[in-house]
Amino acid sequence: MRIIGGKFRNKRINFTKNIKTRPLKDSVRENIFNILIHSNIVDIDFESLNVLDLYAGSGSFGIECLSRGASNVIFVEKDLDALFNLKKNINNINLSKNSKIIPKDISRFFNDIILEHNKKFNIIFLDPPYKDKSFINCLKVIKKTIF
Repeated sequence: MRIIGGKFRNKRINFTKNIKTRPLKDSVRENIFNILIHSNIVDIDFESLNVLDLYAGSGSFGIECLSRGASNVIFVEKDLDALFNLKKNINNINLSKNSKIIPKDISRFFNDIILEHNKKFNIIFLDPPYKDKSFINCLKVIKKTIF
């Protein structure tokens, strides 16, 4: 797996190789960023973005945002194997000053962080495990917090 665009293009990303997690494929990330960049509906200025990467895994989405100039990314992940690779990826690319890793379950993150600090994000990305249905509550909290 690699970063597909920006100043860290082609840098390798470590990812967990187990049955609990699955990496976000390069082609999927490329399609997401093509939509963000070329959309007539949203106007994205990557240089001023605050990004929340939920179920971050290896951090490929958030790292891709940082590579393209995002100012800050918060990564939220609870799986220990994924956290190990996420921290390794952040350190290998030297992104610790523009990122924060929160090793928590998503529901605890919202209870402890979002509601207390009222942080605003330009992009909230979540790619939950297929079996995890708690993302529905996550979407409700996001909706309530934003609207």
